[in-house]
Amino acid sequence: MTSYKASTYLNHLSKLPEYKKIFSLIHQLHANQLVFSNIVPPHMAKYCNLGQISNGKLTIMVENGAVASKLKQMTPSLLYKLKELGWEVTSIQIFVQAHFYFKNKNLLASKEHTNKKIELSSTGKECLIKLAATLPDSELKSTIQSFVKKYSVD
Repeated sequence: MTSYKASTYLNHLSKLPEYKKIFSLIHQLHANQLVFSNIVPPHMAKYCNLGQISNGKLTIMVENGAVASKLKQMTPSLLYKLKELGWEVTSIQIFVQAHFYFKNKNLLASKEHTNKKIELSSTGKECLIKLAATLPDSELKSTIQSFVKKYSVD
């Protein structure tokens, strides 16, 4: 049996009449999420996921209470910005989904920068070793030495 990419299968499904409505909704939600991510501060956007807009009410799911609280403070300006973009939103409803981020970590990792291990270049290593050599025995000197040891490429 020939194997196909999932995208090929999904493209085929999206053309079937019984699935057109759901795929249209998925594409609209994705487009809305991208627009919303550009409106809110980047450090908050990664913790917010949009739901549907129903009867003028936009639903937003957030990871924790801190993000929810900040979004509530921003609600008037968000409504104004969304109205400028032509969205028919008159209110925002915010739900806290505890641990959403951790449950969907792999999915979200593709949307944001993944945490890469820090690697210290050989030049950086040499400079830090020279700096540590000029310092008297202290907490700073031992911290620099342990940093060099931990993050050296070789």
